[in-house]
Amino acid sequence: MLLYLVKMGTIDWTSLSGLLRVWPYTLLAIVLFFTATILQALRLQILIKVHQMSLSYMASIKLTLIGLFFSTYLPGATGGDLVKIYYASKDNPGSKAEVVTILFLDRFIGLFSLLTLPLLLAPFFIELILSQVILKGLLAISFATSLCIILVTFLGAKLDLAGSKLIYWLDNKISFGCHLSRVLLTIHHYRASLDVLIKALLMSYFLQLLMVGVSLAIAQATNISGAEFKMLLLVPMGYMANSLPITPGGLGVGEAAMESLFLLGGLTGGAETILGWRLVMIIVGLLGLVFYLNGNKKFFSSSESSL
Repeated sequence: MLLYLVKMGTIDWTSLSGLLRVWPYTLLAIVLFFTATILQALRLQILIKVHQMSLSYMASIKLTLIGLFFSTYLPGATGGDLVKIYYASKDNPGSKAEVVTILFLDRFIGLFSLLTLPLLLAPFFIELILSQVILKGLLAISFATSLCIILVTFLGAKLDLAGSKLIYWLDNKISFGCHLSRVLLTIHHYRASLDVLIKALLMSYFLQLLMVGVSLAIAQATNISGAEFKMLLLVPMGYMANSLPITPGGLGVGEAAMESLFLLGGLTGGAETILGWRLVMIIVGLLGLVFYLNGNKKFFSSSESSL
């Protein structure tokens, strides 16, 4: 994909020299990206505390950075989560289902905030949206998907799973049912901690805005016209495409999607913007490589579960 974009002239490599030429914006992008990573680690720690599991903030940062490093090389922007799940659960065999579920929930909240952010920003770009059928279609898909997620979450919160026939049936009638029931109960446990989920979601929105800020800083350094207000709507959509599990780190797919979205908004430099974002991610992710090579990969332990 990347070679194809280069051959087609979509990517202008010379514009990336702006990352060095206008280095203060590049430094700003690195700081914003690192701050977003720190918030992601804090979100994970908050979710884990509900289940009486012990995770220090530093351990959460290390685990998050290791996942970030591997997400550069595994398919999609979420590939590094598989590495996080492996190292977080391998030393907790008795709570593996709970650990895996919490890590997936953490990622799910992040993806949900990314999916709904364009919907929240849409009222500020009514004219642009009405002029582009593709943008209207993408927002409609985001709205429908978000609505389904909200309805499923609401129904799940309303059902009383503890001691229910469903849990009994899973535990006694299916070979792997006990693991599935533990997953359901882990999620259901947040029913009494909705404030934690709301806090995690609000943190995710702020985290996503920081990531958009990273792209705006890069666009200011690499784009001739600099950053523009329209990018607030277009960049999150490009991030969503970059999350598709097709190529390592979404490489090529994200560039093509961002370039197309920028063109819809009458802008240029979309491919260079996300490519510069990717370079910043690699720089911050190198900290994860340091922690990975350090050797100590036991991150958290569980106390007596209350589920």
